[in-house]
Amino acid sequence: MDADTLVRHGLPVVMVCGNNAGWGLERHPMRALYGYDVAADLQPGCRYDEVVRALGGAGEIVTKAADIGPALRRAFAAGIPYLVNVVTDPEIAYPRSTTGV
Repeated sequence: MDADTLVRHGLPVVMVCGNNAGWGLERHPMRALYGYDVAADLQPGCRYDEVVRALGGAGEIVTKAADIGPALRRAFAAGIPYLVNVVTDPEIAYPRSTTGV
């Protein structure tokens, strides 16, 4: 509900959600360690952008890489809290590093 706070304080923050329909940082390590994952799946294509809109901000869903740039331009021009909800492939593991890079 941080978006509610951003709206109440008039802070035009642009948020980008990499939406892979799961606890991506948990799903792939569980699969690697155990061969399966438990309770790591979320609703595919969940409309987090609509949650921000319902709280008084704005947002949109992006399903094609070519649409990310235009969506970000709209987000920065909006002047209100804006969520760019980018749907990503749930089978691609997030990169991990122990060096903090």
